[in-house]
Amino acid sequence: MRPLLAALLLTLVVTASVEAADRYLIATRSVPRETGLRMLRDSGDAGAHRVRTFRTLNAFAATLTDSEAAVLRQSPEVLSVTKVVPRQISGTATASFAPRLSATATQRMPYGIAMIHAPEVWKVTRGAGPINVAVLDTGITTDHPDLAANYAGGYNVFTQTNDPTDDHGHGTHVSGIIAAADNDIGVVGVAPQVRIWSVKVLDKIGVGTDETIAAGTDWVIAKKHEVGGDWIMSLSLGGENGSPVEEAAFKRVIDDGILVTAAAGNQSTPNVEYPSAYPGVIAVGALDSSLHLAWFSNSGPRLNIVAPGVGVISTAVSGASVGGVMTLSNGSTFVAAALLGSKAGSITGHYVDCGMGRAEDFPAEVSGNIALIKRGDMTFNMKVRNAQASGAKAVIIYNYDDYSQFGSWSLLAPFCGDGCDDNTHDWPVALAISGANGQSLLADSSRVVDMLDPWLDNYISFNGTSQATPHVAGALALLWSLDPGARPADVKDALLSTATDLGAPGWDFTYGSGLVNVYAAGKKLAPWRFLPETNTPPPDTRPPLP
Repeated sequence: MRPLLAALLLTLVVTASVEAADRYLIATRSVPRETGLRMLRDSGDAGAHRVRTFRTLNAFAATLTDSEAAVLRQSPEVLSVTKVVPRQISGTATASFAPRLSATATQRMPYGIAMIHAPEVWKVTRGAGPINVAVLDTGITTDHPDLAANYAGGYNVFTQTNDPTDDHGHGTHVSGIIAAADNDIGVVGVAPQVRIWSVKVLDKIGVGTDETIAAGTDWVIAKKHEVGGDWIMSLSLGGENGSPVEEAAFKRVIDDGILVTAAAGNQSTPNVEYPSAYPGVIAVGALDSSLHLAWFSNSGPRLNIVAPGVGVISTAVSGASVGGVMTLSNGSTFVAAALLGSKAGSITGHYVDCGMGRAEDFPAEVSGNIALIKRGDMTFNMKVRNAQASGAKAVIIYNYDDYSQFGSWSLLAPFCGDGCDDNTHDWPVALAISGANGQSLLADSSRVVDMLDPWLDNYISFNGTSQATPHVAGALALLWSLDPGARPADVKDALLSTATDLGAPGWDFTYGSGLVNVYAAGKKLAPWRFLPETNTPPPDTRPPLP
């Protein structure tokens, strides 16, 4: 090692104990283990910096101070040193739709399945064969009655184990859109016989970073090389900023012949989020059931295609508290959503206006009753803890406007570290309602509410480009199963070139190439699979036996 660099790295160790540290991704010019960087050669140093290496990338992740990062940037062996950037789910639970659908109910077909013409392809294939879809998300409920048959395996980048158990619900929902089995219960997915893999890259509140995404893609490439077959990657997540290492990861994925779909994002902006903005990734926007672009969907010059993403019912974490129907003493009812982490159960009683939920906002009469709190000023976590400290037996939080989507409302802190008891804390029943419904509660002089019928079923409805993206991943799985030998580029071209045109003629900023039409794509990619059947065998032209 060069004397100057060695001295700098020694300084790096000395300063580490006195400066705050952040998580960084470092791109290197060669395989990291072949560099002269001490934190990659010394196991103690690697442990102190929580180094994560990748099998398929010339990069590593580490916890560094600003001084350490500055030193690494001076190394000729380093291409870039960047702080990790956040990634989060691109879908929200919709409390305006209250299906009561359990694993014992008759199977229903979500509207999006028919909208993209999947059933016409089911006459030929349902996705079986050497086709694999890897869902990079919050994990999966492996024993869900609609997912167990098609689940092939998975990985958890946080624990670095093969246990991708879903502690949020988003990944389970996305997986069902792709691969819910056609088994006469619950719902059915786009490709109900496809093999599905789950990679947990987002935590219990649906948050990760470009590091966790890169680690997930690293695992998928290795698994593809291990088991073979055709592979599709579905990412119902995103973030505002790109990342050199993450971009290199997706280039490596695409160069390996893996097709990638990713959510455009839910900010209603003319720019898609990352990773959907990277070259080669199929960026997916969301439509409602009337073929209009969803009000929340991003669009713009990098948008490729659109698919159903509003009111999409799919699989949920079994036994999760999703929400309930709230009934007032005057007989009026409305739907409430459970905050992530809420206890399940029915509560009846008086509710008390507790303002913004600050400690001083709770009157004595809230003890033993229900605290009604307005959103804003502080975390939901703190509001509910304050309510519990005041003796409230349950909490209702109403929005500061009429917006009724509550997918990000959580009692759990992201990346809960040392001293954080969020996972073990005894949370009460905590429900979220719209601003308009909150005003209805304030206007009701009786101040009595029944929190009835909590949804503890196996299915839930979500909105988001998160829900549009797996429709496209499932369509690609159906398509590729028609011709498993097809080149990835041909499969992608068939999907995009046959989309049903919407809006201005041809590709446009709002709808991209248009709405997925997997039946038309299938007839383009593998026309011979759709020839009319005949009961007449072809003539035998072989010479007669001697």
